[in-house]
Amino acid sequence: MPLVKIEIRTGKPAGYRQSLIESLREAFMDALQTPEAALWIRLCERKEENFPMPPGRSDDAVLIEVSLMPGRSSGKKEALYRAIVARLARNAGVRPEDVCIVLYEPPVENWAEHGEMFAPSR
Repeated sequence: MPLVKIEIRTGKPAGYRQSLIESLREAFMDALQTPEAALWIRLCERKEENFPMPPGRSDDAVLIEVSLMPGRSSGKKEALYRAIVARLARNAGVRPEDVCIVLYEPPVENWAEHGEMFAPSR
């Protein structure tokens, strides 16, 4: 049950925003075989004054935060990172140097769904 937050500067067209969301959806389904029904993706827009870019990043920079249950190998995580960057470049024209991904792995006991502690099926 990955939780994905995409942050961008405000002002991008709806089609572009949808291509970012779809790029992440494809990357998770392909790289981690995440079922679509288990994937939560949200896109947050920030005003320019609230989202300063580090040097070397363009106004099209994308910050992606992922919360994921622990247990995946570093190889699987790297495959996910590469899939995200490749799909963002292909689908939305985002430069690889404009993508920053941070992955968090809270323990399984910190996840709940429908008011009950999550019980993974693996």
